[in-house]
Amino acid sequence: MNKTLIASIAVVAALAAVPASAQMTFSYGATLTSNYISRGATQTNGNAAFQPWAEVESNGWYAGIWASNVRFAPDSIEVDLYGGYRWAASEIMNVDIGYAQYFYNSTGNCCGELYVRGDLQAGTANISGGIALNISGGLAFNDAHIGISTPLYGNLSGSMNFGVTGIPTAYGNVGVSYAVNDNWSVDARYHRGANEGDRFVVSTDISF
Repeated sequence: MNKTLIASIAVVAALAAVPASAQMTFSYGATLTSNYISRGATQTNGNAAFQPWAEVESNGWYAGIWASNVRFAPDSIEVDLYGGYRWAASEIMNVDIGYAQYFYNSTGNCCGELYVRGDLQAGTANISGGIALNISGGLAFNDAHIGISTPLYGNLSGSMNFGVTGIPTAYGNVGVSYAVNDNWSVDARYHRGANEGDRFVVSTDISF
């Protein structure tokens, strides 16, 4: 039995274990970005990407799907399946543990990773971080990152993030986001990757 099937069974079993009286929520949305950058590296050769997603959640247990166009010959589409559990560890701290599997339209099942993420409210600022591990044949380090975001003025906020991959390669970004309303936001961000130089990216996100 492969890891994809194991992960899918685990998520389905976890959601099935939720009491029938528990409320299940469904959310969805999409991002349009001038450049799909992951961990400091462009996935679209500097071109724009459209990224729809959908997620179901109940009592902290969740499962979702995320997709994007890419430019990795012969692949042009990436689809991610993920699931896990997130909870409030305290009044100011949230924790998220899950697993994600990555697929491409031509080469198929690429890989998967276990992730642990969290965020901490420190006054008006929010400090976030996470680590991702490849569990194929044992644990191997894939990525670690930390970031901070804070309100600036009105609906405008600022944030910066720094990380390192298992290659290892360092990366970071800094930018501002504007919340047009509760469902729509716009983001402008400067990215720096150790092997890719400087990139300026503009994105807009809508969610329901």
